[in-house]
Amino acid sequence: MQTNPNELFDEVDSCDRVIAPRTRAEIHKNKLRHRAVHAIFFDFKNRILLQKRSASKDSYPLAYTTSCSGHVDSNETYEDALIRETKEELGVKLSLKDFKYIGKLEACEETGWEFTKVYACRAEMRFNPPADEVASLDWAEIKDFEADAKANPRKYTPSFLKVYEFFKSKCRVLD
Repeated sequence: MQTNPNELFDEVDSCDRVIAPRTRAEIHKNKLRHRAVHAIFFDFKNRILLQKRSASKDSYPLAYTTSCSGHVDSNETYEDALIRETKEELGVKLSLKDFKYIGKLEACEETGWEFTKVYACRAEMRFNPPADEVASLDWAEIKDFEADAKANPRKYTPSFLKVYEFFKSKCRVLD
């Protein structure tokens, strides 16, 4: 799925209230606050699913990121975006009951000025990601991922590192 610079997101204020719809290009160029969702997937061996972004991404191509993440479109809820992004990026249809809500990050530079709702999911399933969205999906031992992220932070998107730090502050393991 090619990035559409005319895709509409809602610009929001410092309290996450909608100001007006704006294009993706305008939001990113002007560093306007907007919304996103991130979901961290774990398997039953407690490994984390890392997504390697495709080479065609407009930001951080071929970097590792959250298992599933994406913008909240204009007039869309965080929850609807979560379900849509899971289908678009991972090729699986899940429902809200499959996720645990972790919390919400304030918009900041590391998140790309996105208010971010963070979710987690424990699942073992066959993923079917589109090649234009995802270069690869890789399961990693948490200790190995954490050591690599510390030693090689540039391999990972800043938003993923911020989301993972937030996740760890809220729950060490997923029940």
